[in-house]
Amino acid sequence: MKSLIISLQLKTSEISRGILNAISFRSSVYLLAVMLSTIVVTSCTDTSQDNFESEKLSIKTNSKVYENKLTELTVFFGEVMKDRSALEELYSFAEVGESYGDINYSLKDLFEGGVAPTSKKESAIVSAFRNTAANMRTTENAIDADELIQFIIDNDISVLAPYLVEDFNINEIDELTVSWWTQDFEAENFALDENWKGSTKAVLIPLGESSGIGQALKDALEGEYFLANDEWALENPTLVLGAFEDDSDIELLNVQNVIQNPNTNARTASGPVTLCNATNKTTQNLTVRMPAFRLDENIRAWPNPNRIYLWVAHGDFAFGTNGLPTVSPNVNAPFANFEVTRREASIKRWKVTPASFILSSWNPDSDNMHIVWGCTKTDLDIDVDGTIKASQSGVSGSLTVKVALRESVELESSLSFDKCFTIRNNVNSLNQGFGFYGNTNYPVYAFNRIRAYFTIESF
Repeated sequence: MKSLIISLQLKTSEISRGILNAISFRSSVYLLAVMLSTIVVTSCTDTSQDNFESEKLSIKTNSKVYENKLTELTVFFGEVMKDRSALEELYSFAEVGESYGDINYSLKDLFEGGVAPTSKKESAIVSAFRNTAANMRTTENAIDADELIQFIIDNDISVLAPYLVEDFNINEIDELTVSWWTQDFEAENFALDENWKGSTKAVLIPLGESSGIGQALKDALEGEYFLANDEWALENPTLVLGAFEDDSDIELLNVQNVIQNPNTNARTASGPVTLCNATNKTTQNLTVRMPAFRLDENIRAWPNPNRIYLWVAHGDFAFGTNGLPTVSPNVNAPFANFEVTRREASIKRWKVTPASFILSSWNPDSDNMHIVWGCTKTDLDIDVDGTIKASQSGVSGSLTVKVALRESVELESSLSFDKCFTIRNNVNSLNQGFGFYGNTNYPVYAFNRIRAYFTIESF
């Protein structure tokens, strides 16, 4: 259990065509984090229990022992997938979770419960797992099913298959790529190249043969494997096993998706928005919405899904009791930990934003809004500086904003938008170099590898 606290500061630079320049999204990331861990220590007088706990600990702390056992499990799982009912159940996992069509399921939950999540009947995978191991018991490739199941439970093993269901017909698959992910391998490669796209060690399992796993496992353990990645998985049926980071319980807002047609006008009933006056001010209170966004490519390294975070800051202007101008900050987190699957990113699919607005009240005194995007990453934290501005009656003020966020979130983009510039683009339908959303007249903006558009309403 972790308690995660990270500082995010917003800082803007000079306006260029109304938009402030982006802060370098990689060089400005400082590895600053506070991790509060709760460690529970128990004692037991049962010697056998002590030995069992010691064995579990040795696997978790010895990366080589862990990877060898994960490799054995992965190759054996490929053998299990030769059972048609088990393969069909794997495909059914695409109906479970946040994104239909994407397999991301806990094998720990499956083996602890023994029930398929869709049919609510006895799991075909669990049955095939035990039956396959039993059939191999008298061979030289004997597998201890109970030992592997305990390994799954102890290490919270899950299965990912980002492209399998949507891109490959189950009736046409004659071989399956089975691959295993470890955080150590990912960390080693990021240390060599911070722009590494991700890959996992893998072997091929022919589904039409029941020849056991001896040679495939021997090859994998001796380094006779290849590396699978997005490009490979787009062309070849691929699944990945591993103890993946679980960010699903990190929530900032409880929001609900609303299905929206991308080719219709997204503006709701509201008053017309007018351009700023000659002094670059508006008298209107505005609501800013971001009905949809998409990724231009995958941000998180293979094979993990992209989990996206959004923060928006603006300032309110006031005169203090001493007569001096002050700016009070307003920082909003419209959504956090929102999943964009690897396939959705690869085909640039627009996603409905899980928030009704990003600014509920952009008042006349507030002169800009600062938008920060982040995406989960194993070993980076986000720390950005910026300034929000507000003015009234010719008097202006600014303020540096600090916001508490989370660790393991990589900064993707930090941009400040001048209010009058943003209004003018929407009212006059001015292309910002990235076209318009669907068949609407709303210009699309680029936030590094993220694309989004705004609607603005007065109230």
